[in-house]
Amino acid sequence: MTKPRMTVDIVADVVCPWCYVGVKSFLKSRDALQDDYDVIPRFRPYQLNPGLPAEGVDRHEFYRKKFPDPEALAAARAAIRENARASGFDFDPAAQPHLPNTVKAHQIIRLAHFAGVQEAATLGVYRAFWDEMKNIGEDAVLIDVAEAAGIARDLAAAALSSREDAAMIETESDAFRRAGVSGVPTFIVNERTGFSGGMPPAQLTPTLKRAAEATTAPLTGANAQ
Repeated sequence: MTKPRMTVDIVADVVCPWCYVGVKSFLKSRDALQDDYDVIPRFRPYQLNPGLPAEGVDRHEFYRKKFPDPEALAAARAAIRENARASGFDFDPAAQPHLPNTVKAHQIIRLAHFAGVQEAATLGVYRAFWDEMKNIGEDAVLIDVAEAAGIARDLAAAALSSREDAAMIETESDAFRRAGVSGVPTFIVNERTGFSGGMPPAQLTPTLKRAAEATTAPLTGANAQ
């Protein structure tokens, strides 16, 4: 029996700690759903901070200005870490000192989609930023991530040097923003219904299933006319 397909567009930004939780949680949810669905993820670009300089900024100073209440920020970070642990991993959302412009990181994730290794590259970029404390605004770091995922270094370098490719990332990210995406991660199921939140697998798995069922439910009543 052929399983129904569940296409999930994961709109996220690598520097968003909730997105790291969402991506890792999604992969566990996908495994939990694999007996019932053929789950196809697509990692899509979003920029929480469009317009950051190419070299990035001091992350701690940036967040002190964006979130002036230190107690609220600490509580949010504690919630992020709690949800990460519930998703089977741990990281410190306060540890990374640098906040990069993420266009180039998204360029590598986009390239990896066409190379058939998007999951590996996406996880590699998140690990480089959050776990290894690397500057994912630097070409050398991203080329190493791409190579580890199975992409030739020259292809990665060519993508990163393409202004046209960067413009595609900026356009797609802006399109999601104009379509109403204001919080990430956002999950769009079968291109029809979406929700947002970096929830752990115990919540995400049934939420994905309900969204998939809603996209395949037959029309009834007035909607069927």
